[in-house]
Amino acid sequence: MKITVVCNSDSLAFPAIQALYTQGLLAAVAILERNKKVLLEPLLAIGIAKENVLQLNKTTWQHQLQRGLATTGTDAVWVFGFPWLIPDDLLQAVPRGFINFHFGELPKYRGADPIFWQLKNNEDVATLTIHQMTTDVDAGPVLYTKQLPIIKGENYGLLCQRLGFVATEAIPQLLNETGMPSALNRSNAVTSLFDQKPGNNDLAINWELQSADAIECLVNAANPKYDGATACIKNTELRILEVSPAEIQLKEEFKPEPGTIVYADALYGLIVACIENRFLKINTVHMREGYFSGSKLFHMGIQSGEKFINLN
Repeated sequence: MKITVVCNSDSLAFPAIQALYTQGLLAAVAILERNKKVLLEPLLAIGIAKENVLQLNKTTWQHQLQRGLATTGTDAVWVFGFPWLIPDDLLQAVPRGFINFHFGELPKYRGADPIFWQLKNNEDVATLTIHQMTTDVDAGPVLYTKQLPIIKGENYGLLCQRLGFVATEAIPQLLNETGMPSALNRSNAVTSLFDQKPGNNDLAINWELQSADAIECLVNAANPKYDGATACIKNTELRILEVSPAEIQLKEEFKPEPGTIVYADALYGLIVACIENRFLKINTVHMREGYFSGSKLFHMGIQSGEKFINLN
């Protein structure tokens, strides 16, 4: 069998690509031309010949891919993230069809970027769902599922790395199928609520409404792909990349508003009040000037009593 991999991500797709290449099953890899600076060199380092890396252009990608599949004698196409709808004639162009590696439970996390939504929603597990592709997005017959426990405090990048290796566990089962893979039973009773990429409002911290746990989940979900969760202080927008729960004793009569910095010094950095009398320590932020610790922000002049404001 010869398999072409279409990918838009290195950490999610590369373990499977490496495994297929090692077993002599990799026909080609197709990437977006706009992502070649990130993806091309690592693929060549695996040992894949440059002529076997298809660089898909937005205007001609269908023709490029169809020609590449025919030239390489591809039997199946495995997809790890792809932004454009694949037409039915292309889905039928190879004997065993197109198979999508979707890193979220279906249909609940149908659509774009399920990894972000699973982390933001504080799910206990992330789910790999492998399904046959149809012209309906993420709606084809399910072939394989595997759950991976999410580690407390895990961010987007770390979870992607682990899910990429989980995907390799499905390879033997997918290869052992004869003809078109057999579908598993699946309930379609759940409606997807998270089928879009996060927008600006989704990435912005709301100190008055979100709990400390919800803020930490958002920060982890947004790091590194979205450069952190958005916050604003002293008329300066910044991206918070890491926080951790903090314990602090305040005077009984002191009732800080959510978003207020209740402690700041050179050793511990910044501690911020949240709702429900909880507190978060700001560990790392990104500003236009660079990446800074909470302690560095204190040295830059951010003091106790100052307040983060909502952007949504």
